Amino acid sequence: MARKPTAVFGGARRSYSTSSSSSGAPLRVGLIGARGYTGRELIRLVDTHPRFELAYVSSRELAGKPVPNYTKASLDHVNLSAQQVGNLARDGRSNVDVWILALPNNVAAPFVAAIDEATAGLPTDQQPVVIDLSADYRFDKTGQWAYGLPELHRDSLLVNTTGRIANPGCYATGSQLGIAPLLPYLDPTRLPSVFGVSGYSGAGTKPSPKNDPEFLRDNLIPYAPVNHIHEREIGHSLTRITKPQYPFSSANPLQVQFSPHVASFFQGIALTLHVPLRMSMNAKDMHDIYKEFYQKERLVHVTEAAPLVRDNAEKHYSVVGGFAVPPSDGQLEEGSA
Repeated sequence: MARKPTAVFGGARRSYSTSSSSSGAPLRVGLIGARGYTGRELIRLVDTHPRFELAYVSSRELAGKPVPNYTKASLDHVNLSAQQVGNLARDGRSNVDVWILALPNNVAAPFVAAIDEATAGLPTDQQPVVIDLSADYRFDKTGQWAYGLPELHRDSLLVNTTGRIANPGCYATGSQLGIAPLLPYLDPTRLPSVFGVSGYSGAGTKPSPKNDPEFLRDNLIPYAPVNHIHEREIGHSLTRITKPQYPFSSANPLQVQFSPHVASFFQGIALTLHVPLRMSMNAKDMHDIYKEFYQKERLVHVTEAAPLVRDNAEKHYSVVGGFAVPPSDGQLEEGSA
C-alpha cells in the first residue's frame, strides 16, 4: 500500500531513533481498533502525552474520516489489514515504534502473526513493541508475552525481550491491586470474593441493555455470574507472583469469586473485596501493609476512607482504601476504584 503521510511538525517530517539519545523525540503509535471507547481514550491520551504521537489510526467503520480530538497533526482514519500492518512493520521502528491492538477478544492473532513474521529477522531493539488490550495473551504460557501490570509484574516486564505486552483487564487490575498485598496472609481454605460495579462504557459500543442509559436508570445489572474471564485472570495472574512461603502455587492456584455488575454512570469501576485471612489483624494493620507495599508506586494511592468512583473518574491511578475487619472474623473488607 502507499505509505500514508505521517505527522508533520514545523513543516518537516520527524525522523528519530528510540534510544536515549533521541533528544526526547516522541514515539510513533499505530492504533488498530479506534472505534470503541478504549480507542477513543487512547487517542486522547496520546494527544496530551509529550512522548507519543499517532502515526496510524485504523478503524474499518471510520476509514476516511478525520481522527477527532487529536491536535498534534491532521490525521484520517485508515483501514489497515493484518498484511498491511505486517508490511509497515517490516522496516522495524522506522514507521511505527509501538502497535496498540484495541480489538475485541479473539481478533488480535492475525495482526500479531503478521508483525512477528515481518520482523523475525530484525534485531530485538529494532522490532516494534506490540501491546494487546484484549484477553488473548493474558494467559500466555510461551514466555513471549509479559503481563502489563508493572506494580505486580515488574520483574517479568523488565526481563522481557520480545516487546510483547498483554494488557491486564479492567476489573482484574483493581482486584489484583486490592488482593496482592495480602497474599502472604490469606486463609487457603476460603476464597476471596470481589463485588464489582463498572460504568456502562465497559459494555462497549454495540447496543445492549448493559450500555443503554435509559435501561440503566435507577438500576444495577448483574452479568456473567460465573466463569467471567476476569475471575480466571485475577487468580491466574496473582498465582504467578506467589512466593514459596505463600499458601498458593502453580500446583495449588489461587481462586477468586467474582460478581460483576454494570451501573448507570459512564466510566469507572468500584470494587468491594472480602479477603479471608489466616491471622488476626485490625484495620490499621491493613492500612500499614498496603502503604508499605505500594509506597513506591505513583499510580496506586492508599487511603483510609473508601474510594469513590466520582473522585477517581478520568484519573490515571487506582485508589485502595476503606479497610475494615469484623471483630469476630479474620476477614478483611476493602474498596478499590
